[in-house]
Amino acid sequence: MTEPDEVSRIEGSLRDSLGDQVRVIADPYSGVRVTAISAEFTGMTPRRRRERVQSAVPEADIVRYELLTPEEASFIEAEEVSASPVQAELPLWPEALANGNADEITVRFPSDDYGTLPSPVVSTFYSLRGGVGRSTALAHAARSIAEQGLTVLCIDMDLEAPGLASLFDVEECVTEGMGVVSLLAGAEVTGEISSLDAHVLRVTEDTGLFLLPAGRPGAEYARLLGHLDPTAWYGEDDVNPLRLLVEAVSKLPERPDVVLIDSRTGISPLAAPLLFDVSDINIIAFYPHPQAQAGTRALTRALLAAKSRRSTDGSPYTPEVRFVVSPVPATPEVRELYAERSQEWIREWLSVARSDSGGPAFEALEEIVQVIGYQETLAASDSVMRVQGADDFIVVANWITGLVEPRDVLGEREDTLSEPSKADVLGSLHFAGETAENQEWDELHNTFLSTADVDRALDLETVVVIGRKGTGKTAVFRKLSESPQAIVVTSPPGLDTHKSWTPDADVYAALESELRGRGLEWRQVWPALVGLAIHQHLPQAPQPHWVEMPIGGAVGGGGYLKTDLLKDVRALISPPQAPLLVGEWIHEIDRSLSENHVLLFDALDTGFGNTDSERKRRNEGVAGLLTTVGAIGPQLRRLKFKVLLREDIWREVGVPNKSHLSARSARLSWSNKTDYLRIAIKQAWRSPAFKQMVTARLNKPGFRLEDTPIEYWPEEFVRNAWVILASERVSGGRTAYTDNWVWSRLADANGDHAPRALAQMMTVAVDLERGFEEGNRYSRSIIRPRALVESLDQVSSSALDALQRDEFPELDPLLTRLRAIGSTPFPADQLEGASPDLIRLARDVGLLEAVSGPRDKTERYRVPEMYRKALSMTRKGQA
Repeated sequence: MTEPDEVSRIEGSLRDSLGDQVRVIADPYSGVRVTAISAEFTGMTPRRRRERVQSAVPEADIVRYELLTPEEASFIEAEEVSASPVQAELPLWPEALANGNADEITVRFPSDDYGTLPSPVVSTFYSLRGGVGRSTALAHAARSIAEQGLTVLCIDMDLEAPGLASLFDVEECVTEGMGVVSLLAGAEVTGEISSLDAHVLRVTEDTGLFLLPAGRPGAEYARLLGHLDPTAWYGEDDVNPLRLLVEAVSKLPERPDVVLIDSRTGISPLAAPLLFDVSDINIIAFYPHPQAQAGTRALTRALLAAKSRRSTDGSPYTPEVRFVVSPVPATPEVRELYAERSQEWIREWLSVARSDSGGPAFEALEEIVQVIGYQETLAASDSVMRVQGADDFIVVANWITGLVEPRDVLGEREDTLSEPSKADVLGSLHFAGETAENQEWDELHNTFLSTADVDRALDLETVVVIGRKGTGKTAVFRKLSESPQAIVVTSPPGLDTHKSWTPDADVYAALESELRGRGLEWRQVWPALVGLAIHQHLPQAPQPHWVEMPIGGAVGGGGYLKTDLLKDVRALISPPQAPLLVGEWIHEIDRSLSENHVLLFDALDTGFGNTDSERKRRNEGVAGLLTTVGAIGPQLRRLKFKVLLREDIWREVGVPNKSHLSARSARLSWSNKTDYLRIAIKQAWRSPAFKQMVTARLNKPGFRLEDTPIEYWPEEFVRNAWVILASERVSGGRTAYTDNWVWSRLADANGDHAPRALAQMMTVAVDLERGFEEGNRYSRSIIRPRALVESLDQVSSSALDALQRDEFPELDPLLTRLRAIGSTPFPADQLEGASPDLIRLARDVGLLEAVSGPRDKTERYRVPEMYRKALSMTRKGQA
């Protein structure tokens, strides 16, 4: 805004030149507005008057003029110029573009408050230039939204070149006198919009997709179009045909949830009101060519300064803005190049936007930008109704549906008297966010979820169970260890399966020294450890015949200790033929058994210790164990090996015939989103109030949820229960649905998901929701989306802490480097000098994702949301 002293100086200069009837005020965004009444203007054209004023103050940035002769002022009953001229915020191009010239613009989007809007949500699709797929994006987004079960009305406002009817394959249904042009022209005359029923076409019978066409081009269409004057709609006359049309849309018998408007390209008169007046969210399509840069920049700044028809507490919202970059070359490296260029542009365009608190208004550009690669099937198709698989446009659809007010899941129903209240449910929810080692047995039983991967891990024929920390390996271990037939060889500390003799880092160090002294390898000591563990579980098992004293007993007559274990190992491996003898002993034990027993190995990661030398010992020890399992396991009839192993260790160790073990392995990765949601539902199901609420709302004749294990619920019931628990949508972002949001935020760089992270998120979110509910009741779900979003900081800190402290302390130098880099993604050369082994480890464990360029060379790295927040890294996309 222009400084007051400068305004006074300009006004003084104009009074000296034109007389006293001059008033100058600062424009709210930039420059000044001038009102003047002077006889000098007599006989001058408007352009000449503006030139006269500008010549008097050539350095002034005048953005609005009201220049009248005394006769004109008297005729239109102008107010005295001593009063401040009205600062009308007209949604027209001159005003909008001038308003966007500010150095800083405070914006307030509905999505800032995780807010939604009453239907219909209006979205305008616009492009400054043609040929960028604007109408195609609208049509495919409309199909996607309709397929989500919402009602969509598309309005063709590209009046000079209508095309939506053709894209939707209903052009032949558009008759003379139908459409937008006829409706707007009639409203200019009568001040009313006639009934829309005869003008709206149903595009599909099986979904709620409708079209209000522009009209049928012809002589009458051209005549009516020529009469339309959008600029005049925003004069003093109360009749505004465009606003009347939007109002009429809301009164249709099938009230749309979403209205999608296809706008004319360029600085056309009707485009401005669509963008700056009636729209809730604007989708701006452009191709990242320098020709589009300056114009789209000015448009974006103008959109940031606009005020929508929506408001809360009398404070108007800013229309949301999203970008479609289209159609870029389809090759991955070129597409990535264009994506980066477009984000650099958009970052600069949005850099003036500030939130109410004064900080940057946009957190992550990748969530508001969608890059669409060239697709021949789309380019060659005459109609979007004949094209399948246009998945890129689902993101665009989700931007819009994210603002649609969801159904009131917990609202009033006829039978709610028999249901618990939200307070009852919220007060009884508890999620098992602690580690499996720390869970009570009852809690583990009630939260343990069987999936295809878990069932395979439990199968006795599965030898190796692989997964990163938090994916449920220890939960599987505890489930298996419950069986009377379980024989625990190694165990995490803190469990009742961890005995006074269970090997730990000191035992492994002593064993390594013993092996070196005797010239033996780890594969030759593991059978001895297995035999000794069997004797602690099955004392009646055969004794080794070559040792002088019986093994398995305590020297002091008390409990069997680690020192006893080491003494017995030395006795077992001391003869020259010890490896053969121990192997034969294990076979003898196997033949003596009358039922199957499972040999369990867990805690093989931190159980060896975390120093460099201990990790080296671990890799050698685990390789020896797997070699033993692969060599003698297939020969045993009753003894079944089950090794639970961290994924990075499995990849790192070298084992002969590893492929044979791979064929008998199970990986706990949680790659199915529905199964992942089941984790939260099963844990919430322990609340009687939640169970009562869900069954009352979701039970159907012939299918009672309480009679069916959650593992076997159909996907529809899992998602509906999730919506009751955690709402349907997070407004405004790329992943509008809460299940998608959680799924993407809790993934590591390899796309893996940990059940523990979800349980932790739900634990924190419940605590937050209890606080939110005290001051602002929310009836659309038990947990509001805001609580989920704000829980991510704490979940991220816990995940990084577990990664750094419990699993990989060796990553400390790399984590320090990432904190210094400060944003993601970042160029690969910013890790120059870092240990290649650490970078490889970071990629293996899901801390870093490599982004390749031409010739598969790594150009950038990304840090996933799981860890980004805890590292205090901003997204590079922040504006």
